[in-house]
Amino acid sequence: MIIERNLGSWSEFRAVIDEIRQTYGYHEYLVGNTQTYKEKNIVLFRGQASTQWLLETTLERKTDKKFTLVQYLSKATKIVHELESYMGIKWNLLDIPDLQQEIIKKSDDLFGPFLPCYEYLVYLRHHGYPSPLLDWSESPYIAAYFAMCDAYQKRLLPDQRVAVFVYIESLDGTKSFDGGPLIKVKGPFVSTHKRHFIQKAWYTIAAKWSAEHQEFSFCSHHEIFDKPPSIYNQDKLIKITIPVADRKLALKDLDDYNINHFTLFQTEDSLIKALSIKNFDID
Repeated sequence: MIIERNLGSWSEFRAVIDEIRQTYGYHEYLVGNTQTYKEKNIVLFRGQASTQWLLETTLERKTDKKFTLVQYLSKATKIVHELESYMGIKWNLLDIPDLQQEIIKKSDDLFGPFLPCYEYLVYLRHHGYPSPLLDWSESPYIAAYFAMCDAYQKRLLPDQRVAVFVYIESLDGTKSFDGGPLIKVKGPFVSTHKRHFIQKAWYTIAAKWSAEHQEFSFCSHHEIFDKPPSIYNQDKLIKITIPVADRKLALKDLDDYNINHFTLFQTEDSLIKALSIKNFDID
């Protein structure tokens, strides 16, 4: 179940983020009989330029084919020699039979798939290769930038809006699985492209056990998010919508925080895009 928060203006965004973080950002647990501790929850943000768009990975946008983990890795690792030759990087990936054995050994049909060569998959994701990794940010303002950056506004439709999604993995620090579709969170601790750290990136994968293949297949995140409320305190999704009419104000505020295309990508192309947004969208 997705909770929707429709803001009247961009100016309300900070207060809503503060409220969400105060409500869901921490959980308490008891040590012994008296000592209470607070621990931080995983709260992630993702911006999308239209409220009509689903939460889809680049792999889902590329093809309707449903891949098992091994099927996807077969495609992804097939190109590694070309990348190593061109980039001068050695990934030292296992062959597919060895990767398959590692997946079988370390996966669990209840608690989720083991994702090998994570560093390599993040690299591919950041360079445009279709990926089962859905990218998020620890920063709501980076997410808001990605929502507003390419939002179409030349001919605005009535109440046209962008969306910033908030994902809370667990409200109490625990996670339960019932054997159905599940979301697995992959953290930021990986050596990869610098933009991964600049954008404060995290990732999720959605998967379910395939009895036919006896392994995990990737599925839509909405198979989890669109279900009725769970008895478990987990996988909470909040959809914040903001009027596109406030795009100029939002981009100006975010640029004041030094959040723009160049600071998030740091390439020649991103510098030109940042300058074009400054000259045509903000000034």
